[in-house]
Amino acid sequence: MSIDPWKVLELAPTSDQQQIEAAYQQKLAELASESDQVREEQTALLKQAYEEAIQTLKQPFMPAEASQAHPLYQEFSEELSQLLGNALRRNQLTAWQLLVDHPAGQEHQLRDDLSALIFDQILHYQRTCEDDNQLISSEVLIYLTEQLEWSTRDDLRARYGDNFYYRMTQQHIPEPEFVPEPIADTGNLANIFIGLTIVCAIGLLMISV
Repeated sequence: MSIDPWKVLELAPTSDQQQIEAAYQQKLAELASESDQVREEQTALLKQAYEEAIQTLKQPFMPAEASQAHPLYQEFSEELSQLLGNALRRNQLTAWQLLVDHPAGQEHQLRDDLSALIFDQILHYQRTCEDDNQLISSEVLIYLTEQLEWSTRDDLRARYGDNFYYRMTQQHIPEPEFVPEPIADTGNLANIFIGLTIVCAIGLLMISV
């Protein structure tokens, strides 16, 4: 049965395994009060959703077939891999400027896929790098975000999740929007108070009479 794992888990698409596992465990806990039959059916559905969501973490970014077939795409991909593998150059801003200016990046049909490829490859490098001193610098990430317009790429945010997306684009995760509680109409409260005062006064007068 084909399902949307993110809808079942009630989770926005993400590449954060901890978020996926937390959502899965939370949904399982919510089944505690259900009947045995419902719990069995829903547990199987949640397990399928969890496994499919985890499987997406193992799938590397895949550009459009037209991009892969372009003669400049493979050349660009190899240069990107070489740059990330070069400890002396990977944090040199000029090296990234040269890559961004590669002829492949001037091809309109390739630009979005190349931008996503760079994002994907750098994120993979950042997540697997064991030496914090070798991480790609904020200066480089800010430059790439501006040049490749990562901050406008909702598809990247959806694919990798807010945590990694905002870390890569060097932006702060937006705070949840604060919705103030409605303020009571003080005018109406005043009228009610006056009305009650009058009623009480009339009551006292009637008692005194």
